[in-house]
Amino acid sequence: MKKYAFLFLLCLVGMTAHAQTSLEDIDKEWAKKPINNVVNGSLGIMLERFDQTWPTWMGTAIRGAMEKGESKVVLDEETNLTVTIDSKNGYVEVSDAGTDGESMSACYWNRSNGHKLLAVHMSDPTDPFIELVCFYDYDPQKKALIPEPDILAGFRKWTPDCQLLYSFRQEGRPLYLERQQVCERKVED
Repeated sequence: MKKYAFLFLLCLVGMTAHAQTSLEDIDKEWAKKPINNVVNGSLGIMLERFDQTWPTWMGTAIRGAMEKGESKVVLDEETNLTVTIDSKNGYVEVSDAGTDGESMSACYWNRSNGHKLLAVHMSDPTDPFIELVCFYDYDPQKKALIPEPDILAGFRKWTPDCQLLYSFRQEGRPLYLERQQVCERKVED
């Protein structure tokens, strides 16, 4: 099984290495770019179109697991790099056991107007540290994901000494985004 998971990971990296988008570029540009041709509001379709617009190895890994109908795929046992698909709760993630690797999670909520709110969280804890959350309104009439950058207005950015970390709750109906502030304390001589 280890051999197959490793081969799967190598194939993913090989297929997507040339088409990667840096998290820094996604952070700068996602709010300006609607995503069109989203045929329906299923999590799989919305993530597929997000990943086609902003390709990352993480999105490809999640999509691969979803297409195979898997609920959990361990990509690397040593680091516990795992893809988790929770279709019942509209939640997906790829992350490791805290070994400073990139991670991604996504979820959606149904809105009262028939639209959906898609949230995609990505992070890379290495230099440069980056943590971003992209929110999109899925409009079924326009068949588009429309960026909603103002959801986090006022507390999304951080200073070099202080970072905000976000995580989604896997279960639960209300929109919940946990925010954790991590600051370095300077010691005076």
